[in-house]
Amino acid sequence: MVYFTEPAGVQSAAFASLCPAVTVECGKPDSPGSATHAAEFISAALHLAEFPRHPIAAHDLDLYHTVATVKIPDTVTLSFDGEPADVMFVPELDHLNFRDLPAGTALAQVRDGHREPLWIPDADGGNRWRDFLQVRAGRLELTRALMPSMLSRDARVVRQDCLCYFMERLPLP
Repeated sequence: MVYFTEPAGVQSAAFASLCPAVTVECGKPDSPGSATHAAEFISAALHLAEFPRHPIAAHDLDLYHTVATVKIPDTVTLSFDGEPADVMFVPELDHLNFRDLPAGTALAQVRDGHREPLWIPDADGGNRWRDFLQVRAGRLELTRALMPSMLSRDARVVRQDCLCYFMERLPLP
């Protein structure tokens, strides 16, 4: 489960003041099972006989919140298939999606001379990529444990939107 307040404009945020609202992540559009997954979730929610009165067991729920949106500067070339570029992402990048990753996990190789290979905007428009990543021996590595979400290997999507979001685990209340 992911608690988020941004990006603004999502349907669940618009409905939140009116009724319980959720966003269901179903994978890429037209991927097998996406529509079925969403329909089964909605059906299960609509057919609840009652809300459980007992607390949810800690092992039944992992709660995260989004802490960063990871973008690629327009001046940086990128590759997902080993082609030479300023940032060459690991081939299994999409397999890191929605997984707890330890500090030190390598996401890419960075060509020498690129001091800011990624852009993680802060509230003032600055770049806070070093809060989450470092380049060590040419490898772009996490500096702390994170979970990437919505990772994309589609360069068009990455350029139009973002590479991914970084999430951190929240303690259950």
